[in-house]
Parts: sequence; C-alpha cells; structure tokens
Amino acid sequence: MFYDFIFANSSRDADFFLKILIREAHHFNLTAAFYALDSQTHFIVLDVPALMAHITTSETDDSSRQRILEFSQQISLKLPLSLYFRFLEIKPIVPNETFYTLFEQNHNPIQCLQETLGLPLCDIAHDEIILEPKTYYFDALETRQILDSSSDFYAQPNTASFNQKLLLPPDFSSFLNHAIDELCNHQPIILHTQYGIKTLSLQPLPQNQMCVACDIASLKTYFRIHQAQIDALASFEKPSVCLVPKEVFQQNFPQNPKGEVLVSLPYDIILALIGAKLLQKDIDYFFLSYAEQGLSQPFDFRHSILPAQQILCVAQNGVFIDTSIKGKDLSSLVSAHIAQEEPSQRTLVIYLSTRHSSVFMVCDSGISRSMLDIAFETNPRLIIEDIIQSYESGKDLVDNFNHITHNQALKLLNLSPKSHISHNLTDLFATAAQILNFTDSDDMMQCKNTLFALANTFVRDRGPRIDFHLLKDQQNTLTLDYNRAIRSSLSFKCAQMENVILAYGFLDSMSEFVATLIRDTQINFEIKRTLLLGDMLSNAIFLDRLLGYLPKNINLILPKDGLMDY
Repeated sequence: MFYDFIFANSSRDADFFLKILIREAHHFNLTAAFYALDSQTHFIVLDVPALMAHITTSETDDSSRQRILEFSQQISLKLPLSLYFRFLEIKPIVPNETFYTLFEQNHNPIQCLQETLGLPLCDIAHDEIILEPKTYYFDALETRQILDSSSDFYAQPNTASFNQKLLLPPDFSSFLNHAIDELCNHQPIILHTQYGIKTLSLQPLPQNQMCVACDIASLKTYFRIHQAQIDALASFEKPSVCLVPKEVFQQNFPQNPKGEVLVSLPYDIILALIGAKLLQKDIDYFFLSYAEQGLSQPFDFRHSILPAQQILCVAQNGVFIDTSIKGKDLSSLVSAHIAQEEPSQRTLVIYLSTRHSSVFMVCDSGISRSMLDIAFETNPRLIIEDIIQSYESGKDLVDNFNHITHNQALKLLNLSPKSHISHNLTDLFATAAQILNFTDSDDMMQCKNTLFALANTFVRDRGPRIDFHLLKDQQNTLTLDYNRAIRSSLSFKCAQMENVILAYGFLDSMSEFVATLIRDTQINFEIKRTLLLGDMLSNAIFLDRLLGYLPKNINLILPKDGLMDY
C-alpha cells in the first residue's frame, strides 16, 4: 500500500517544505519518494512491510502502518501554515499486479512504482538532490520555547533542528535588554532584518514604513481585522496587509490616503523576541522605518535572502491577491494569465484600475472585442445640469440637494463648463466625492482616496444601492447610465444619509454591478471564464463584496505573481 500526501505548491521555497517532509520520513524510518505535477507536490510514503507480506504471503507487520500514521501527525505539527504550500489530501494507492511482478524481481518499490505509473519519482534516500534551504524556521514548539521567559531556551534562537544558525553576539540577552531600554527611552534602534536594514521605534518616524503588532491579540485590539487576514499575517511567508485602525486608536497610527495602516507580525525571530519583551512592558506594537543613511552600523546576524515583502489584499473567504504592480501593459497582463490556461477558450476580461482606462472585453483565440465602452463626463457642473434636464423630477432633486447641503449644487453650477471625458470607471468615485462634498479637492486620485477612506470607516457589510444601470441601444450596444448613479446618490444625500454609508454604497454597488455583468455574460453568451485585473482588486471592500456577489460556478482567474496592474 502507498499513501500519496498531496500538497498545493506554488512556493518559491518548496525545497524548505520538502526538507521537512524528508526529515520526518527519515525520522520514522519510512521509504518515500516525491514528484511535482500541475502546481502540486506529491509525497508518496510506502508501506514496505505490507508489500513484502503480499508477495511472501506472510502476516503483515502493522508497525510500518503505525509509523506512517505518526508521520502524518508529526508533519501536521512541523509544517508551517503557508500561503503557497498547503496540504490538500491523502490518497491511498493500491498496487496492481504489474507492480508486484516487478517488485518480486528487484525488491525496489520506488523503481517499480515509477515504472508502473510512469511518474518522475525522486527517492528521498537520495535527498542530496534537494538543496539545503536558506530559510531558517522555528516550528510552533521551538518558537514557544524561545519566546517564553520561563523556558530554558528563552532568547536562544539557535535551537532550530536543521537550519542555518544565526550569528549572535556573545551576550545576546544583554543586547536584547539594551535594545528594549533604548526603545522605551524613545530612542530608535537599527537592526538588520530579513527584509533589510530597518529602524525600530515606538513612535512613527517621518519615513515610517509599517506597524508591527507584537502578537495576534494586539492585532485584534487595535485594528478591524477578520480571521483570513490573521491567518495570512501569521503564515510562514509573513506578508503585510493594509488594515483600518479602530476609531478610538486612529490617532496612534499614520495612515495612507485611504485611511489604512500597513501592518505585519514579526517576520523574523529577533523581531519576535523584541515583540515578546515589549509585551512584558504592556507595549503592543512598534514601527519599522527605512534606516537613514549614515547611522551607526546595525546589529547584523545571518539571514536568508528573501524576496521583496508581499503586501496582500485578503478577502474574508481566504482568497488573497499580491498587490505589487509588475506589469508592462494590459496586453502583457492578459497574456500572462490566459496563456497559462486554455488560450482558445473565450474569456471575459475586466480591468478596473484607479490609474488607467477601464476595459470590459471578450478575448477569443487571440482576438479581442470590447463588450462595454467606458466614456463619461466628469465635470460636476455638466453632470448636475444633465440631471436637471434629462431625468424626471431632476430639477426638484437638485433643488432639494442644494438646500440640504447649503448651496453645494449652486457652487457646482458655477464651475467652468469645460467638458472632461473619462474612460476610467473609477473616476466615477472621484466625481461622486466632489459632488457630494466629501472633499474640496479637484485632484481625481485624491478624491477617490477620500471616498475609499470614508468607506473604510463603515462598520457594516451592506450599503445603499447606488443605481448602476446598463442601457442597450438599437444596435445592442451596451452603455452605463453614469449620471443615474450620481442621481441616486443625490437622493440618498437628500435623505441625510451619512457620508461613510454613501461612500461604502458606491463600492458595494459597483461590486454588485461587475458581478451581475459577469453572471449575465456567462448566461447569455456562454462565456464561463473571467479574468479580473487592475488595482481596484487591492481595495479590500471591493474585492470582498465582488467575490461575495459572483456566481459560484464561474471560472475566475485572479492576478498572480504581482501581475495585477501596470
């Protein structure tokens, strides 16, 4: 009998995980082999005594089966929670007669399995083919011992079982105590971390990069966070996530224009030790900044060379997207994702970016055609005038809006009449922010960020229905009734709806509009595959609501490897 332990594997550090599996298999004296296929790693453990018993018709030795069971339990404890290397299932494989015929001849079960199944198996007896991982890692027990002040291994980060040792000063404990004293005296300290040289401080510095929460309890105390975000932050990869601080703590953290804070958990053991010592002093977080040039040489110790730290957008259902922007243009983004699938299959491509023109198109065997052209007026004056002239009771609505908002409509009608046409659907957020008086700015990106920041303070999960309505002309050409969306928001404003609710409503309603368009395309045109691109997917509200509204049977392709935008 064979047992196929199957893992989803898209990790750049796959050798690290294989090394753990191989080490534990050796520990239990098991015969095993592995192979990789279709973004999966298969680690096959063989019950050799059972195989021998089959060909010799002797009684089966259950000790091997017990060791396999213990192996499975042990790897569940030893393998870290990873975003890119995840256990999927165990599949028992029953050998066929061809296998047993070969096995009787050479008694080499791995060679027999390879010949029988035609698989490129690697025998763990020859594990020199796996490079020694550069990553150092401490499992849950080791980490607990290193961070627990009552443990014999407290502040001794060289207890890891098989990885590289850190270069520590002779009196590491004194160094840590001195570092904590400096921090508590409001003196920044310099450290060489896995992600480069950083300045640590208890107060944000002008060049502040991120906030590091000392533990998961601190995350929950200061930030609005859901379980999937916690799981991602606590994973082996230790990414960062943009979180919204709770209202009572907003003054504690510098925020980006969207009202978010870049947050992580300690991503190496020295930072974790500093966090543990700060917790003893009732300090729950610290800040990391880019180190200034010319500062004294930082304390250095050996690190693995890690890729650039990831900033993820994590939905409540566990879907996550790398928000880095690495594309050259839209065509390269589309090709990179569709080429990996079936390029001849028709695909709906939706590109929503705060930076570039929006695209709704269908790709079919290399030919693209637009499904929804985006073009609309962004001058608030011309929009208000169109609502007055083109919509029933439009003048009464604008008059009421003007009264409620202390002459806001009158101010807008005094703007320049020059037309400003946009092909970027997200500019509708900016126009709404201007008309609804969320901001006095005329910078489109700043206006969008104002709306996003307001939406981020909304604490419920459903907003008002902003009317995103599609029109179809006699040639069956689809257009979006842009001003109708603005008109519906004016109605809510006249009902004295709060700005945060309205702002959330725009994101929620656009998410629903996009999901409905995908569903209708699937039903009416039998286009079952959809590729979503653009930095709007880095907006947690938009991503969460969109995934919630999408039909479950859609073949959805999301950005990979930072190829979200350009």
